[in-house]
Amino acid sequence: MYAGGITRLTRSGLSMTDWRLQGTLPPMTQVQWEIEFDRYKQYPEWQQRQSMTLDEFKFIYFWEYGHRMMGRFVGVAFTLPGIYFFAKGMIPRRIYPRIGLLFALGGTQGLIGWWMVRSGLNLDPQQKKEIRVSPYRLATHLSMAFTTYVLLLWTALDVLHDEQAARSVVTRMSLETMKYARRIRSLAVLGGCLAATTVVSGAYVAGNDAGKPCMSCSSSSSSE
Repeated sequence: MYAGGITRLTRSGLSMTDWRLQGTLPPMTQVQWEIEFDRYKQYPEWQQRQSMTLDEFKFIYFWEYGHRMMGRFVGVAFTLPGIYFFAKGMIPRRIYPRIGLLFALGGTQGLIGWWMVRSGLNLDPQQKKEIRVSPYRLATHLSMAFTTYVLLLWTALDVLHDEQAARSVVTRMSLETMKYARRIRSLAVLGGCLAATTVVSGAYVAGNDAGKPCMSCSSSSSSE
């Protein structure tokens, strides 16, 4: 999520105009860089950034390249140990469905990322508004990241704390303590929903540049 935020702040997200599941090596030679730069020039963002030099293009390209490769690395870091632990019988059967869901979420996140980028590559370059990806797709991408993180945390805590031991603790709780715990749980769920709403709304604010002041409004008010 932090890498995605930096990618957006550096305006690097549309620098790579294709997507491959297995990934590719970055350009290595001057000729390869010029070919990649020429490919970038065929898309709408270039029409608003025609003063960009090749060195500036390399900067934003490496940010986006690193962002994508980090996602692939996370996928490998999840899958390979998962296969090993599964083969050794070290994964509790009760979390099999969640492991499968986490794997699916990780793969879907990559597809959503490209679906998001595509929205910025197909815009009209003549529009006055700055070329950006769809805020709806941006919010979907961010929401998927948080959903995956929460599910990972839940699964880790579930593995660390034995289910049978947890049940024994519950059976020893008094009625008054049980009521208090349920109240705390309700407040925690409410807090989580508020946090999720704040996160998603932040994606819409960023996607629509709503956090920036209206320069035309400021100039008109000052002239008055």
